[in-house]
Amino acid sequence: MHNVLLALIFLLLPNMTLASNVLRLSVAQDGSAQFQTIQAALDSLPATAEQAIIQIKPGIYQEKLYLTRDKVALVGQGRTQTIIQYAELRTNWLASHPDDWGSAVVNIRASDIALLGLTIKNSYGELTGDHEHQFAIRGFEHASRIITDDCAIIAGGADTLSLWNKTDGMYYHRNCYIEGHTDMVCPRGWAFFDNVTFYNQKAYATLWHDGELDPAQKLVVVNSQFDGVPGFLLGRRHYDAQFYLINNSYSPNMADRPIFRHTYPQQPERDRANLWGDRYYFSQSADSAPRYPWLADNLATHPANLSAAQITAQWTFDGRWDPEAELARLYQLMEQQP
Repeated sequence: MHNVLLALIFLLLPNMTLASNVLRLSVAQDGSAQFQTIQAALDSLPATAEQAIIQIKPGIYQEKLYLTRDKVALVGQGRTQTIIQYAELRTNWLASHPDDWGSAVVNIRASDIALLGLTIKNSYGELTGDHEHQFAIRGFEHASRIITDDCAIIAGGADTLSLWNKTDGMYYHRNCYIEGHTDMVCPRGWAFFDNVTFYNQKAYATLWHDGELDPAQKLVVVNSQFDGVPGFLLGRRHYDAQFYLINNSYSPNMADRPIFRHTYPQQPERDRANLWGDRYYFSQSADSAPRYPWLADNLATHPANLSAAQITAQWTFDGRWDPEAELARLYQLMEQQP
């Protein structure tokens, strides 16, 4: 029955190539592919099927994307070649819409989503000089297991990369460049960053984490680089949170201020619960001295007496998800002939 259904899908959707239970689509602005816009390719997908891979040829795609179907990989031809760009300020969007759905360049209400070899840019701040909240990527409730690899993720304001499933959200980012303003990386749930360059355009917090609902939720950054304008800060939190920063490098432009909890002394009713206290853990490579005393190695103070080698993606996600194996599977599928 399963094969019959796949055959019917293939017959009903002639623009799709079906091979090894994978739906393969292609997009090119010049009409040389099956679709001229990325959203048209997304809209053509059946509601349920196996993995979908959408190959996007070079170009600047001035469009906003809505991902609502699980198991989709958007694959560009490199971050300098395939660019998805749109100008949107969150405040402007909310003035005529009931919620954030559509306020980002890439809006995600689905799981098992991969964004590979792309630039995703919210250009509102660059065009207008307004650097308030403007999402490049916005993940919504129930969106989990989201991967970015070899991507540039850029916004001209706050909250560049906002994946906000605080219940069971899991996110993996590798080999990326991320640029923005306040709280430019602000995951809720579990997040792992490997070999990522962060560039903060404002003298305020770079990282932000919400781990309010589960003491195991965490934000982990390994083998990465932090840079920005003079006086940029490493991070802050409003909610209970947990940070692990392992073998990273920090620009001299970074201010000498530890990750901190933001509170509201004049409005204490706005303060969130602080059940588990400050949990900020650091480890530097053997040949790297900490830039500031608060960056010094302190993994030995962790209740589990962790070592840096233990802090991997699988450890981060408590063995519930192996994004590195999933990435390997996707790249293998991409190499196969349809």
